[in-house]
Amino acid sequence: MMLRSTAAAVLVFTAITWAQSASPVKLGANPVAGGSRRVVANSNAAGLAENARAQNSARQSMEEMGARLAKMHALLKQMQAKNSANASKDPVAKANLEMWGLMVADLDKQYEQLRTATLAREDMEARRAAMYKQAEEKAAAAARNAQQNLFPAKGGPTAGGESSVPTGKTPAAAPSSTKPPSTSPN
Repeated sequence: MMLRSTAAAVLVFTAITWAQSASPVKLGANPVAGGSRRVVANSNAAGLAENARAQNSARQSMEEMGARLAKMHALLKQMQAKNSANASKDPVAKANLEMWGLMVADLDKQYEQLRTATLAREDMEARRAAMYKQAEEKAAAAARNAQQNLFPAKGGPTAGGESSVPTGKTPAAAPSSTKPPSTSPN
């Protein structure tokens, strides 16, 4: 029994020691000093580049779909013109043209939805990029302000040897250090 409790205590002690020594994350990282701020900025830049590639790919795909849809419209018009020129009353040809017309109309709706979604996404991404830029500008201004408060050039906390009395004001007169009258004749 004593051996088991000793073994358990050793395991617990080892686990506690290991947990305390293995601390990969600094919880008190100062983002102004560049600790975790740099990591966020780098991952944000990579994310923005990836989003730009995705937007270009989506826009290119949408343009290709628009081009294919235009070809399909032209082909449908040719088929309708050819069928009306023959003046045939073939129900199969008529059903085929009707099916193609429905399919092209459905693709028109899908294309319009894709175009609307792509434009909305581009607008959202532009707003998001503007918000990130604004946040970065505010952070940079805050860092400059904090740096000025820590290391002021003029008018801040005084360095050794400088007078802390504001200009135009005089300090209160200190009592003069005169000797008290002596009682001895010498």
